[in-house]
Amino acid sequence: MRRTLTAFALCVACASTPQPSPDAAADAATDVAVDEPFFEEAAVLCPAPLGTPRARTMQPTPGPLDDALRMNHIQMKATHNSYHLRPTLQIPAWDYSHAPLDVQLQDQGVRSVELDLHWNAFCERFEVYHLGTIDDLTTCRAFTQCLDTIRTWSDAHPSHHPLFIHLEPKDNYAASALEARFAAMEREILSVFPRELIVTPDEVRGTSATVADAVRARGWPTLRASRGRVLFYIDRSDAFRTAYTHGGRDLEGRLAFVDSAMTDPFGAILVINNATRVDDIGAAVRANFIVRVFSWGPNDTDPARAPERVLATGAQIMSTDVPAMAPGVTTWVDVPGGTPSRCNPLNAPMGCTSAAVESLAR
Repeated sequence: MRRTLTAFALCVACASTPQPSPDAAADAATDVAVDEPFFEEAAVLCPAPLGTPRARTMQPTPGPLDDALRMNHIQMKATHNSYHLRPTLQIPAWDYSHAPLDVQLQDQGVRSVELDLHWNAFCERFEVYHLGTIDDLTTCRAFTQCLDTIRTWSDAHPSHHPLFIHLEPKDNYAASALEARFAAMEREILSVFPRELIVTPDEVRGTSATVADAVRARGWPTLRASRGRVLFYIDRSDAFRTAYTHGGRDLEGRLAFVDSAMTDPFGAILVINNATRVDDIGAAVRANFIVRVFSWGPNDTDPARAPERVLATGAQIMSTDVPAMAPGVTTWVDVPGGTPSRCNPLNAPMGCTSAAVESLAR
């Protein structure tokens, strides 16, 4: 199967390119719904080998309320399938293209992006796209390329409030392959972002017994502690999550948070896409949990997903397919008064201002 090779940088395999390991071949045979490896008969194309993350040279400039404002006190715009380009197959739900990730961050006020992950068994690396063959056009094919685009923008604007990176691994794996997949995913992340630039579950848990106990009792890190950094969370609620949370117990040693319920010991971030669940969203936000909600897709007319209604729920992360004005678009999502984000209407402390949340001019 031929893949589109534009819009991302890959190296052509040569004599130094490692061949798939026996474990990788076994995984490819046992994995379910894994897309075909990204190669062609004449030449194998794989991402460049993993390196080490570069040092950050510029430090954040604190805001005036950085010791009072916490990560859950804000409200931001996010994009759904943030890498997505309109496919040639005309399907209304997929009829949208996103700008490159750094353009979203710089020009559209986006502060949370979503990346769908597919394991390439031949290259032993993750790729980013929606669905194989029918909807696989992307602004950044290699996972590390997507991450590097975000990191480069972050390095140039280190005073941004923390960025939230939503990961959705699309493949189903054999139970025996899960830990290897987790390790591979985290290796790729740590090849671009050093651990100190990532807000991790262990950091949020601190001395509390669980992450959920910590966010209820203390809340999230302050903006002073998290400015210029990123947070990863995984959108899976099946055996993948059970394994990642060590049997549903905790996130000890993991880089990413996971979609959860308020009753989960690892609970911290909830993916509640249905904006009509106003009471559930409000209860979670008031209990210091962070909530991601979806608002507005192409050709959407559902009032339940209207931007103003979603903003009123208090959900911190408002994801959309239409983050900016574009030809043919009559309704797009913005955060009124945000620069680009704003104070959360449900839980931000008195005196909070959008400029205190983020001002890249600082």
